[in-house]
Amino acid sequence: MKTTPFPKFLLIAAIAVHGTLTQAAPGTFGIAEANNAFAINLYRHLASEQGNLVVSPFSIDTALTMTYAGARGNTARQMAKVLHYKSGDADIHAEYANFLGGREGLNEGGNRFLVANSLWAQTGFPWLKPFQDLLRNDYKSLLMQIDLTGWPNFNPAIAAAARKTINQWAANHTAGKIREVLPDYLPDRDTRLILVNAVYFKGLWARPFDKEKTREATFHVSQTNFVSVQMMHVDGRFRHFQDDNVEALQLPYVSNRLSMTIILPRKGHSLEEIEEEMTVSQIERWCRDGDPTNVVVSVPRFTETTGFELKGPLKAMGMKDAFDPVLADFSGITTAESLYVEAAIHKAYLRVDETGTEAAATTAVVVVSSAELAVAFVADHPFIYLIRDNLSGAIFFMGRVVDPSKE
Repeated sequence: MKTTPFPKFLLIAAIAVHGTLTQAAPGTFGIAEANNAFAINLYRHLASEQGNLVVSPFSIDTALTMTYAGARGNTARQMAKVLHYKSGDADIHAEYANFLGGREGLNEGGNRFLVANSLWAQTGFPWLKPFQDLLRNDYKSLLMQIDLTGWPNFNPAIAAAARKTINQWAANHTAGKIREVLPDYLPDRDTRLILVNAVYFKGLWARPFDKEKTREATFHVSQTNFVSVQMMHVDGRFRHFQDDNVEALQLPYVSNRLSMTIILPRKGHSLEEIEEEMTVSQIERWCRDGDPTNVVVSVPRFTETTGFELKGPLKAMGMKDAFDPVLADFSGITTAESLYVEAAIHKAYLRVDETGTEAAATTAVVVVSSAELAVAFVADHPFIYLIRDNLSGAIFFMGRVVDPSKE
């Protein structure tokens, strides 16, 4: 029989992105498809809030999958459904390890794509060895013993020191962009384990924007609201898609392994309408069905930082038992106490500008034929963006720009 207070653990995803543009060639595998289906479902729940948005579904998916390794019973079944895994699939973590191992090609040509996982475990607590071994072998994540709370008692000074250590780890693995992943009320007296995933990405545009061409322009936040932004400009040959509802432009990073796809609603269609229309197959269509076209591109310079407490969205998506002190079953992590997830916290940072021009200039291989007319792609109203792996099709970051004047 469970008694209160209930021990718990925290699930953290810290992400930093520094963007400058690219393009490449797709192909989707099992884990990537599951990641993308989770990404779109999560995005829909987060998009109910107003304003700009940046999120790394890949980071959240990784942290949740690590947690799923210790889930059992109905808790595991619910998590598998939300993560789009086949419940009871014993090979899922080995498959995820292969998926994570396929990122070596992302660090080419000056690009940086770094992923780090860590588990911060209450020292002296009996953690199950199979759980530790699985995370070490498949996720390169060591279970680091640390005094989180002063357990079995609670010492605020010890909790503050643990918070500082974990926040510093997150800062170190996101180039200082995410400095505080744990808020000042965590860890608390019942915290036993904190799982952290950090992602840092810096990409250099294959076809850099010319800083000399950046100038002030109008961005239409809505039909009645306009703001002044710094609009970047570049022309070249890019993969461009359009139908009656949207235009999609794929901007490659050097080496063409990663790209940013900008999805722009066409006249008469709203951002909300496009968000409702998004599915895994629809995104594949927008990203793959376009043709290389001469395009004159205008995109605003923007910076965005957002943070989310994911407990509400994940419960709404069907992951209920994991957050319930009575129903949660994480007996694959420890049998000494009954654990549940207290909080799932996500922070992300994204900056898109003209930087990286010098590093990218030597690798820009865009050839433009003056015999063809160029398409104008002007992102002067709200749009959705994706940063994805063109080889696997996996979405690493996604978000929307409603008002690029806000940082």
